[in-house]
Amino acid sequence: MKGLIFLTFALIAVSSCKKGGGSKLTPECDGSHPTYNSQIKVIIEGNCNGSGCHNAGSSRGDFTTYTGLSGAIASGAFKQEVLTDQTMPKGSANLSQKNLNLIQCWVNDGYPEN
Repeated sequence: MKGLIFLTFALIAVSSCKKGGGSKLTPECDGSHPTYNSQIKVIIEGNCNGSGCHNAGSSRGDFTTYTGLSGAIASGAFKQEVLTDQTMPKGSANLSQKNLNLIQCWVNDGYPEN
């Protein structure tokens, strides 16, 4: 019986272990119209390239340029992993509500480059 109780609590703990302690922020566009070059690039550089995950030549995708990021945009993976699932960026770096909102506006506007 103790084993069953422990297993139940362990499963609950594991299933609630998501980035950010299990709580996701809700991305909401604040009405701004960011472009990749004006505001999004610096977020990508600081959270995707700066972590060493999506640098030039990376097998995980090269997000150092808009062109490099375009594959993840076209497939829907960028939106899914950054805004919906919030599984990116990996590690302890969480995007702030402000950055999530900017990205949401950028997505809503069709991912403009300039």
